[in-house]
Amino acid sequence: MRTMLRTLLGLGLVALLASPAVAQGRGFGRFGGSLTFLLTNESVQKELKLDDKQVDKAKDLAEKTQEEVRDKFQGFQDLSPEERRTKGMEIMREVNATVLKALGEFLKPEQITRLKQISYQQRGATAFLDPEVQKKLNLSDSQKSGIQALIQQAFSQMPSREEFQDDREAAMKKMREVNQKVLAESEKKLNDEQQKTWKEVLGAPFEVKYENQ
Repeated sequence: MRTMLRTLLGLGLVALLASPAVAQGRGFGRFGGSLTFLLTNESVQKELKLDDKQVDKAKDLAEKTQEEVRDKFQGFQDLSPEERRTKGMEIMREVNATVLKALGEFLKPEQITRLKQISYQQRGATAFLDPEVQKKLNLSDSQKSGIQALIQQAFSQMPSREEFQDDREAAMKKMREVNQKVLAESEKKLNDEQQKTWKEVLGAPFEVKYENQ
């Protein structure tokens, strides 16, 4: 997915792709909450206990999805930065929904559940924008708009492509700090019951390893 990511970054989508995975210094070749990217990650495959046949099918699905996503992002250069972010998140939600349907054909229910948990962990505060998460947490309209505002504010604070080119380490540090801050502030908007449910949505903490990618 490196080529596609470079294209998205060139269209001003650094903020959109600013997932915890990227912010932890994993580089631009990482699609933080992408289900297909996670499925092709060796550490995630081991966590899900995928067999060889499932690994092969995951690879095929990832390649197919990459082509579809690249096509969907055509024409982004004609949109405003705000339109790019909004449309980009909409596309990724659509893609993940399509992928989840395909996963049902070769993954066990418990494997899909764990994969979604890892995806939410990787997505950080943007996971609160997911309709399924919003439903599980029973977020009010006020909470949704409040979290949305925090995320939009975070977008404006993210380092630019030029900053990454000038000093990648400093840009990564800045991105990590913004991500951590917006996630913490978003979680504060949850009541006690929602906090409990949120922990269940995330599942046991898992660190995605990228040594072989």
